[in-house]
Amino acid sequence: MRPVILVGLTGGIGSGKSTVCELLVARGAVVIDSDAIVRDLQQPGAPLLSTLAARFGNEIITPEGALDRQALADKVFPDPEAVKVPR
Repeated sequence: MRPVILVGLTGGIGSGKSTVCELLVARGAVVIDSDAIVRDLQQPGAPLLSTLAARFGNEIITPEGALDRQALADKVFPDPEAVKVPR
C-alpha cells in the first residue's frame, strides 16, 4: 500500500490554487474542493443560508434569495468576534 500524502492548498485570489489542483489531479490526486462544498451548502433554501441570515441579518441575502457574499464579507471580516463560531 502506498502512503497517502494529505496536502492543504490555500492562497489568495489569483494565486494559482486551481492550476495546482489541475496538475495534481492529472497526476492521480483526489481533490476535495471545500469552496464548492460551501457554495452547495449556501444555496437558496439551504439551512445554512437561513442560519447565516439569522446571525448576520437579512441584508446578506439578495432579492433572488442567494447569499450576497460581499455583504457578508463586509459584515464579518472587519469584526474579529463575528468570525468566531458561537457556542
